[in-house]
Amino acid sequence: MRTLFVAAGGGGDAVAALLVRRLLAPDEDGPALVSSCAWERLRVDPVPGPRPRSAFRDLSSIAGVAAEVTQSSDTIPPGRSLLPRVAAEGFARVFLHDFELGAVGLAKQLTQLVAALEVDRLTVIDVGGDILARGDETRLLSPLADSLTLAACFRLGLPTKVVVLGPGADGELTAAYVHELLHIVGATRVGSISTEDVDEIRELLSWHPTEATTAAAAAALGVRGAIDMRRGISPVPIDASTAVVWTVEQPELDDFPIARSLMLTASLSEAENVVRRVAVNELDYERARASRRSAEVAVTLSAFADASRAAGATHATTRRILEATQTDPSLWPASRVDSLALWALDHFSVS
Repeated sequence: MRTLFVAAGGGGDAVAALLVRRLLAPDEDGPALVSSCAWERLRVDPVPGPRPRSAFRDLSSIAGVAAEVTQSSDTIPPGRSLLPRVAAEGFARVFLHDFELGAVGLAKQLTQLVAALEVDRLTVIDVGGDILARGDETRLLSPLADSLTLAACFRLGLPTKVVVLGPGADGELTAAYVHELLHIVGATRVGSISTEDVDEIRELLSWHPTEATTAAAAAALGVRGAIDMRRGISPVPIDASTAVVWTVEQPELDDFPIARSLMLTASLSEAENVVRRVAVNELDYERARASRRSAEVAVTLSAFADASRAAGATHATTRRILEATQTDPSLWPASRVDSLALWALDHFSVS
């Protein structure tokens, strides 16, 4: 059998696919097959929202369609994506899908990939578990990409499993709540990512700004505490469960209400309108944030560390520190954790 890993939310989930592959598909040789959207946070890509295939140069052709990301691929400015750099690491063949034609169009893109790559099953990977959200959760921030991707996968009719790595690791839904949802949908705990899984892609993890996947990798290495990851969100606890992998082997559409609501969408704008009604649209937040970025005031490293510790954090991600302080990482204390994009706050100076 041959698996196509589908990154539900984009780059961080694509990296997570590499962490879970040995556990979920131990008999598959060669580079992993990973399809992902190109949706980076504003720290990486100054343009709100996902980049379509048409916003890339030099995508390789798959069955006559420009869809494979290689190290020579690039985005057309001002947009930016880290997927070419991920592809350059050589751990996976990386394919780009987009949301321009909603779930209907995305399903057609995935169908083309499945046929060209002779794939016979899909594994949809989500770090944190917000793909399970009902839509009315007050902490929910970014359901669009996850649910639109899952909706498209349901349209294919191919054997599909949903995989959640690190319940609560993305800071949106609490771990306890995600565990409740996992039991409701009949998920099974299949194991945990290991130190060996992290070591295999440590170079990638050292530079990639993914926060939730970094939390899961750190947990696998034995890090414990709480991570300051996003502005306005309580620090995310990190413990042994943050490295655990759950699977829904035979997902039912009715168990994923946001995805169900997006099944018939035929454009990104239509999908946005639907998700505004049933949950929250993160693109609205990104557009508002982009319009006021020039007015945001950076803080000093010590002030950031003091505030984070006061909130209960023991660690902070590279991206979080950069967003808050806009400082040069070469000036940061030598407190990096195991070559990950994670820093222990105890080593930062106290004001």
